[in-house]
Formats: sequence, structure tokens, C-alpha cells
Amino acid sequence: MADKINNRGDLKESIASKIVSIFADAPPRKDLLIFADDVFAEAKVRLEEMAKSARVDIYKDIFDERVEKLRTLGCPAFILKKLQARKAEVISKVCALNIPDTRDPLIPVISNQYLTIYSQLEMINFNGITGDTDLESSRIMNALRKGLSQNDGKIFDGIYFIVDIDDGANTDKLTCAEADEKIRGKNRSPLTVEETIALLLQRTERPACNLLAVGSRYDQDDKVPVFITEDNKTLLKTCYYNIIHPNSVARSCA
Repeated sequence: MADKINNRGDLKESIASKIVSIFADAPPRKDLLIFADDVFAEAKVRLEEMAKSARVDIYKDIFDERVEKLRTLGCPAFILKKLQARKAEVISKVCALNIPDTRDPLIPVISNQYLTIYSQLEMINFNGITGDTDLESSRIMNALRKGLSQNDGKIFDGIYFIVDIDDGANTDKLTCAEADEKIRGKNRSPLTVEETIALLLQRTERPACNLLAVGSRYDQDDKVPVFITEDNKTLLKTCYYNIIHPNSVARSCA
């Protein structure tokens, strides 16, 4: 029995010696458990770096897919070139946000300054049917700065990306005013008309709900542009700010 115990002891010493030899960089007198903690910590850092690198590659692919989709829809080449010039900046931004998998990380937006709302609506294509509206684009205002029409100087630089776009969950039973307050209370921004068009341009199927462009107003503060499906066609109309619009959601971005 004593021999067996001694043999086990020898075996443990042998295993310990091998472990120490594997981690040759460890100081001779450093506690093995502390050293192991350091090794695991370093491994964790390396894994995080690998995960970050993988996210960068994924976002780069998504970026390229978004721009390519616009190209297939007939977006002018000079706009595509401007979007491509933002790639490094946009990828860096989305990587820093820790965006949930359930949200869209990035969508390119074209302002009315570069391509009219009417032209962008015609680019929407669901089974060969384009979008349309009877609204006057000059009367569509950006709610971020009252009185600024989409034909005037743009708040943004005209070509930009929205990031971390949610699905508008839990806004379907709210008025536009309530949805607006809820979104801004989370330090997020409701989508404008142009941003909602940008979202629709990237889809292959019509959304299940109407889309409220709570980031915009039409003609006056109590009217909000809304994208609805009518006779299989995507139409841009309006609804009232303080009334619940049925089967509608207000999506937002970071």
C-alpha cells in the first residue's frame, strides 16, 4: 500500500514538473495557481481580440452588401463612391457599440439633397412594384430641427449611415408622440423619412407593419409621415402625431 502511495506521489510530482515545463515563462517561485490565472487572463484577452477581429470582418461584409444592394437598385455611381469613402469610419463606429444580434448594425442613407425622395421611392422594389407618394417633399420637415425642410441645408452631410437600428418593438400600440418620447428617453433617435426609405431599400420583402417616420413631420407638427402597404404598393402618407395608427411601429437608431 505504501508503495502505491509513493508511486502516486511520484506521478503527481511528474505531472507537476511537466506543467511547469510547459509554462516555462513562469518565474520559478511564482505560485502555480496565480500563474494559471495570468495565463487564463491572457487567453481571455486574446479571445476577445479574435472576436473583435471577427466582428470587423462581419461588419465589412455587411457594409459591402448594403452598398452593392443600392448599386443593383440603380443608385448613381457618385453616391456609391461617397458611401464607400465612409467605410473605415462606419466600421469603427459599429464595432464600438456592442450591437445586439437582433438589430441591424448599419444602413446607408441618401438625403433628398443628393437624390430626391421621389427617386428613392422608385428604387424600392418588392416583386417589381415600386414606392410612391402624393406628398410634397418640400413640406417634409426634419423633427430634429423644426422648420428645416428636406430641400434645405441638411443636418447631416447628405450621405451618411444610421447604426444599431431596432425593430420598433413595443411601439405598435403607442401614439407617435408616445413612441417619440419613449425612443428619445432611451437616448436614441426615431427614423426620418429618408432613413425609413433607406431601410426599405435594403429589404427583400415588405415589412409586416406600417413604418412611422417619427423623426420627420409633414407641413405641421401634428402630422407624421408613415409608410403603408396599399394594393401591394408601398405608399408614403401621413398620420396624426397624437393618435394611434393601427399596425404601425416607430423604428429608431443609435
